[in-house]
Order: sequence, then structure tokens, then C-alpha cells
Amino acid sequence: MSKTARRARIAATIELLCDRFPETFSRREPQPLKVGVHADLLAALDGMVEPRDLKSALAGYTSNARYLRALSAGACRVGLDGHSAGMVTPEDEAVAKARLAELVKGIAPRAKVPAAQAVPKASSIEPAAENPKPPVPKRLSLADLREAGRRRREAAA
Repeated sequence: MSKTARRARIAATIELLCDRFPETFSRREPQPLKVGVHADLLAALDGMVEPRDLKSALAGYTSNARYLRALSAGACRVGLDGHSAGMVTPEDEAVAKARLAELVKGIAPRAKVPAAQAVPKASSIEPAAENPKPPVPKRLSLADLREAGRRRREAAA
């Protein structure tokens, strides 16, 4: 199956979840989901969706920036019926903030710089000698790995 077809199936699965369980799933205002909602969905959908597609759809839904922002400590988690089914813990919030930071860092477009600041002045550019790049670790060859293994065996004996 092509990547495009797989993405289309996942999008269709998320759309099905939003249509079938509007109290629980929303693209615009997602709510924290109950822990274990995957098993509940498998039972409720009863074969309408392949388990692999459901798992991928839930992963996509819960990695969305809006969903991650909704995970704040003390917020109510919701089950398929839309009723409260637990609370978001501070640990859950910390994980969500870390994932959101990674998401924002990875896909955030560069901030637009005013035209006056776009080109740095010649005097503000530092020479390359004063701006060294961090050292790149040496790539190990097979011989290096064998030698390390030999040393480890000798040290253990």
C-alpha cells in the first residue's frame, strides 16, 4: 500500500471516529482521551476498521498539536460516551509538553525577519576561526569494534 493510500485510510478512520463519537473526538477542540480507549473502540466498532488502521489513526489524533495542548494536569479524560473517565496527570502533561516542543521545533516555519534586520552588517559577522563547529565523533570501523571487543574480553578475564 502506498504512503498516500495509507494516509487516506488513516484520515478516513479519524473522520469515522469524529462522526461516530462526536462527544469524544473533535478535530477543532480535542479532549484528552480515556486511557485504554483503543480497546473500547475495537469493541464498539466491531470490525468496521482494521486494528492497525485504528492504532495509526489514534496515534495521529493524539500527536496533533491541538490534542497535546489539551493535555493539562487535572483535565478530565473522556470515554466513548463523552463522560469523564479519569484525569490527566502531571506526568502526562510533561510528556505532552515535551512532544509539543519537539513538534514545534521540527516543523515550525522560520520567523519572518524585518527587511532591515535580514542582512547582518559586515562588522557583526564573526570569522570562522572564532566560530568553530562542535567536533564530530569518529565513526567506528569494523576493526575498531573488534579491538574494543578484544579489550573488553581481556578486562573481564
